[in-house]
Amino acid sequence: MRVFVAIALTLTSVSCAAQEPDTVRDALIARAKALELSTPYVPPPGKVLEHHAAGFAQIMCSAVFITGLEPDFAARNVGYFTAPYAQRAKLGKPIIDRPGGAVHVTLPNGMQRTAKFLGDQGCVTLPMGRTSFDFKPIRLATVLPDPSTQAWPMGDVSPTDPLPAGLNAATIKAAVDAAFEPAAAMTAALVVTWKGRIVGERYREGITTRTPLESWSMGKSLTATLLGILVKQGVYDLAQPAPIPEWQGADDPRARIRIADLLHMSSGLRIRAPQDPDYDPGGPYPDHLYLYTGGVNAFHYAATRPLQWPPGTVGRYHNTDPVLVNYLVRLGVEQRGEEYLSFPRRALFDRIGIRSMVIET
Repeated sequence: MRVFVAIALTLTSVSCAAQEPDTVRDALIARAKALELSTPYVPPPGKVLEHHAAGFAQIMCSAVFITGLEPDFAARNVGYFTAPYAQRAKLGKPIIDRPGGAVHVTLPNGMQRTAKFLGDQGCVTLPMGRTSFDFKPIRLATVLPDPSTQAWPMGDVSPTDPLPAGLNAATIKAAVDAAFEPAAAMTAALVVTWKGRIVGERYREGITTRTPLESWSMGKSLTATLLGILVKQGVYDLAQPAPIPEWQGADDPRARIRIADLLHMSSGLRIRAPQDPDYDPGGPYPDHLYLYTGGVNAFHYAATRPLQWPPGTVGRYHNTDPVLVNYLVRLGVEQRGEEYLSFPRRALFDRIGIRSMVIET
């Protein structure tokens, strides 16, 4: 009987907990609606399937030329949100141009979207109908020694002494192995650290400690870290209005957007994203993904969106804001006469032992 009562109480508790977030969510949506400004929404140019083709070409390019995956495996298993599987079925099989370092995806009308491998700048989607880029790739060389000569985390050398007291190797191994079950989950890699020491790790077949894996929105954390370095160096203050050149016109309301608002994803800029509560999958292609697939100057595109809400009032998971943080990193670095593309390596990666990170442009 006590078991039954305990289960009943648990179910009641879960039911109440499930209702409360919905109530809070509804209130937040209503608040955002009340604060919304009467500015127009202009969707990204181009056809939806063209953008899916660009996304497919880009993730295939990264998978083949950076990670080293087999094309057929990559086409089945990576980058679903920039190229949903239902959309891939409408497109031609990716053409892998290994000598040219490119991937081409053909649309039903015969047009192609292309992504090209640019070495240390990764893979970049070409604008529709273009064969060249608006920037010059550069070679990024680390100043760090061979990782086999340095202890982890600056290098790859692991301690050979037994695990610290209190840690059970069999228990750790069981926990790590559990992360790889079922096999259909396709866990690629898992590393367990304890007090600055690796105590457990495992890699999927075909993956090693040197395999670069796609990380997607981990880039947002890197971007915030790079901005934080510039704040520490006195280039910016979090409370200052973000000095985005496109916002410096007379009476531009976006000039009130603070750097902190961008970091909080509360700039208020009007775009559409799959995470929006009113997002319609059958509607226009979302700006949130167009910043990946458009083959345009993402800084300028993000900076030219109008306000949907007053700055600092409504938070949304919108890629415009971290893109604009990266814009500030570029502006801050270049105003000192330094190379922007090499800044992450000089200011961060070489200082913490990262040798193989590729930030795609």
